[in-house]
Amino acid sequence: MVTLIVFLAILFNGSSLFDPVFIVVLLLHVMILAACLVLPWNRLPSWSFVFIPVLDCLVLGLLREVGGPVLSVVGLVMAFPVIWLSVSVSKVRVALAILAPLCATVASPFVLGHEVERPELVRMIVFPVIMTGLTITGHAVARGLIEHGDTLDRKDRELVRLHGATKEHAQLLDTVLETVNVGVWAMDTNGGDILTNRRLRADRSWVQESTDSVNPFTVVTGPSAEERNGPADSAVRGASFTNRLVRVGDGEKQRTFSAAARPLLDESGQLKGSIIAFTDVTALVKAQTARDKFVATISHELRTPLTSILGYLEIFANQPNPAFMGIIERNAERLLTLVNDLLLVASEDLELRRRPTNVSELLQESVKNARPAAAARGITIALQIHGDVAADVDPGQFSKAIDQLLSNAIKFSPEGTQVVIGLQGKNGEVELSVRDQGIGMTEQEQDEAFTKFFRADHAMESAIPGAGLGLPLSKAIVEAHGGTIGLNSRPGSGTTVTVTVPR
Repeated sequence: MVTLIVFLAILFNGSSLFDPVFIVVLLLHVMILAACLVLPWNRLPSWSFVFIPVLDCLVLGLLREVGGPVLSVVGLVMAFPVIWLSVSVSKVRVALAILAPLCATVASPFVLGHEVERPELVRMIVFPVIMTGLTITGHAVARGLIEHGDTLDRKDRELVRLHGATKEHAQLLDTVLETVNVGVWAMDTNGGDILTNRRLRADRSWVQESTDSVNPFTVVTGPSAEERNGPADSAVRGASFTNRLVRVGDGEKQRTFSAAARPLLDESGQLKGSIIAFTDVTALVKAQTARDKFVATISHELRTPLTSILGYLEIFANQPNPAFMGIIERNAERLLTLVNDLLLVASEDLELRRRPTNVSELLQESVKNARPAAAARGITIALQIHGDVAADVDPGQFSKAIDQLLSNAIKFSPEGTQVVIGLQGKNGEVELSVRDQGIGMTEQEQDEAFTKFFRADHAMESAIPGAGLGLPLSKAIVEAHGGTIGLNSRPGSGTTVTVTVPR
């Protein structure tokens, strides 16, 4: 702007170039421009910034005074340094923005020795007032913008803080949902997924890939939707429930889930979805079933000898007979054995009294004791012992394990079949095997065979006596000796139980 004005002044008043004061003022303008370009503003204190606009006002005042009426428009250019000073929250800069134009306008004639004419007084009064108005306006606008900027900065910082807190809460929620072994499903009013966790997605995929059952982890839409009344279908309609059982799959693959749901409402109380949780309670249901079977089995096993004891005691009271005492004693011993077996299976620490023992003799004694029960059912026992086999075992406990295995083989073998018992020592171990030609077991029954109180369905249906303690008891004894026990079986092809213990 100064360059344009000076050019026009020279164009219409060429004599200005020969005025030394005019040349000095122009040099001052050049120095101000150079200072703006050269000074390292980022290293200067904040108060130093006022020198340039204040000096600019004074030099513009001198330029306007030197140029006379031709350069009277130069006064308008003073608006730029005035704005520079006024757009600040500093009251000192605002005061300088008012005083600098006033001083420049009033002092310039006196500095240059010009006489102030009467009409010039109007300009000298009005121009500073206009600059003052411009200063106040610029300051007010700048202050409002600065305050607005500060408000936006505070809001931005608050948004950043809230975003961080929300992100942390989301991470915490994701971690909790992925940690718990419960399927969580947040759905909208159409049954669509809002949020699901890994457990629910895995259960949903399992139903789709492994069974032909209706998938309880999806919501059916369309005409058939009203006919379904699964947990998800009830939840999508806003129902609230707890511990609602749903069974998925058939046979051995069947799984049981406990579902709980709560409606998801908006601020006005309108339904906007539901939260439903599925807990896999298959193991719990199986445990309850096993418990019921155990209660029924153990009640029968306890009731039979107790009934016999009470019956013979009643007969003995009316007709004393020494033979009855033997029957009562046998039944009492049977009860005691059953109770001892229960205590042994329930005990976590099995006490052993090891000593060098001839295992071949133990096996022969067990076979001798088992032959009467086998003969009563027409079952023969074949003994295959490869020499005298000795080991460091507890003879009482190890004999009890052998007795249990023999008893199982005899109970589950059809009449007229053979039970083969083998014993051999090899590689510093004693290997004992008991093979029958009985009903055998399915893969699922083999997986649960060593579970306490487990009894196969066929054994229950055929009323084969037992409390489901034989294999668990044998396993506890063998493992206490540092050995292993396993079985190999197929339905209808018999079962082979193999025991290995270190010598």
